[in-house]
Amino acid sequence: MSFDKFKPKYKIHEETENYFKLRAEAGAKPYDQLTVEEAREGNVANAKRFAGTTEFEGTVKEFTVPTKHCSDGIPITVYRSKHCDLCVAPSVFVYFHGGGNVVGCRQTVDTICRIFSRDAPCVVVNVEYRLAPEHRWPANHEDATCVVRWVKMNKSLLGATNESTVGVGGDSAGARLAATVCHDLPEIDYQVLVYPNVDLRRNYKSAEEFAEMPGLTKKMVDWFTEKYIDEKDITNPKASAILQKKFSGLPPALIILAELDQNRDQGYAYHEKLKEAGVKSQIFTVKGVTHGFFHLPGHFKECCLRAHEKVSKFIKTHS
Repeated sequence: MSFDKFKPKYKIHEETENYFKLRAEAGAKPYDQLTVEEAREGNVANAKRFAGTTEFEGTVKEFTVPTKHCSDGIPITVYRSKHCDLCVAPSVFVYFHGGGNVVGCRQTVDTICRIFSRDAPCVVVNVEYRLAPEHRWPANHEDATCVVRWVKMNKSLLGATNESTVGVGGDSAGARLAATVCHDLPEIDYQVLVYPNVDLRRNYKSAEEFAEMPGLTKKMVDWFTEKYIDEKDITNPKASAILQKKFSGLPPALIILAELDQNRDQGYAYHEKLKEAGVKSQIFTVKGVTHGFFHLPGHFKECCLRAHEKVSKFIKTHS
């Protein structure tokens, strides 16, 4: 895949060019050319290679959230940096990984969860929600709502206090889960939506413009969608949060977008919906990058640093 057709209009960041060059050299294939199992393995391998590690002092604990939807419960990892000791009531930030509702897992966002817990500082909850095609829509929505409800009732167990604020966030499909939870549950204090996929109809100029952009092509989106949700459900407001009727009363939002991404314009549209309803929403577009950079700070050092600083500062503001 080449960036040549996009270069007359956009400046491609060198981290972006290098990333896709390294992936091509390693023989990485788009998910739509793989089985689900291969795609999941490739997704984890990619994170291992490009997410890097970060200095973190504190505790990392495993919990299982009980749910009526599956007997095994929902696994979560909870990060509590030692810097939380300096806070009277550290915030709890519930994070949902991306991956088109089909791939991705807690492991792929481990590094960024540690970064936010250290730099905000806050208690981060990393959620292992169910994936399609084994568990189609709305399974992961049920898991997301269940976890946030449980977190709100168990703040002290996680190393926060009863006074701690609770925020939600995620990237791509995970950001859509975070956005939907804000519509479903009252009294969430803030939301961080990273290139959110909040409109599964996808009728935006950017979806057309970047249909063949490396990182997230139209073929890959179609592959994800077909495995996740029936066509008749795409316009359900619980699947496409932008179609919700009521936006007033939602928590303040930070929306982070990639400039060269199909999801870019729906991110802007969601931001406008929030603002029209009187919700505080700020937007930050990272120039020269494609979809999928946010959880890979080991490679996208410069691009991630700016975006991650925005997130930590935003959480701090709402702690």
